[in-house]
Amino acid sequence: MKLPFFRSPDGREGGTTAEPGAPVRRDETVLPAVETPAEESFTPTVTAPKAPVGPTKIAARDISVFYGEKQALHGNSLDIPDKTVTAFIGQSGCGKSTFLRCINRMNDTIQGAKVTGQILMDGQDVNARSVDPVLLRAQVGMVFQKPNPFPKTIYENVAYGPRIHGLTSSKAEMDDIVEASLKRAGLWEEVADRLHTAGTGLSGGQQQRLVIARAIAVNPEVILMDEPCSALDPIATAKIEELIDELRERYCIVIVTHSMAQAARVSQRTAFFHLGRLVEHGDTEEIFTNPRERRTLDYITGRFG
Repeated sequence: MKLPFFRSPDGREGGTTAEPGAPVRRDETVLPAVETPAEESFTPTVTAPKAPVGPTKIAARDISVFYGEKQALHGNSLDIPDKTVTAFIGQSGCGKSTFLRCINRMNDTIQGAKVTGQILMDGQDVNARSVDPVLLRAQVGMVFQKPNPFPKTIYENVAYGPRIHGLTSSKAEMDDIVEASLKRAGLWEEVADRLHTAGTGLSGGQQQRLVIARAIAVNPEVILMDEPCSALDPIATAKIEELIDELRERYCIVIVTHSMAQAARVSQRTAFFHLGRLVEHGDTEEIFTNPRERRTLDYITGRFG
């Protein structure tokens, strides 16, 4: 069932170790300095599964964001394809998370925030007065940096969205949605026998997958992820990345990440932001191996950021 988001008209130093109190002998031999090449750098290998890029799902045009007198984004335009993982990269404070929050109008919740420009989702302006932000956020789910399950049971965490949006008419239907959502999030086998225990009792990685299950329970079209693995260990991160690749077949996914290696592993498209401006965007392999802009090359090879 598709949920419309439009309202109805109504370390230590080296050297020899001396005995305590013994005089320190200084060697006169001077070792040659080791020179580090000025252009030494590292570029992550792109290992994300290759897949055809879908049609444009989200079209952003001339997006600027202001927080009071401070301008955080400067007239950025970007097309985001469907059934594809698009990664936003850039140093801290570059505007990538701000741009992400424009897609489901989370900036509306920040006092003094102002967004100009246009964001079209399937041709419909998400900032139009006729759009209900609550229903929009059901269609454009969001997963934050830190797992934030509700202080409810695992079952109720997943059932919450479908219940408040009236997507089910019976307990059996709700049970099916909860099970299907947990299976899609790769969590069902780990929690099937404890659905009525607290979601906050799960491990960090499990909590993040529970949050993803909660997001997809209302059958969204887009999933936004703001550094979803930054608080997780490598094993939990690997599970989330595997899940992202599986979800890509059903949803448009946009992920903000500080990890160049992660962007190379999970995304088919990449957009690089710098100082509030979208510098370059395109196929991930092209961005990482043959970027058009020098600033992009410098960032992905670790020369700044």
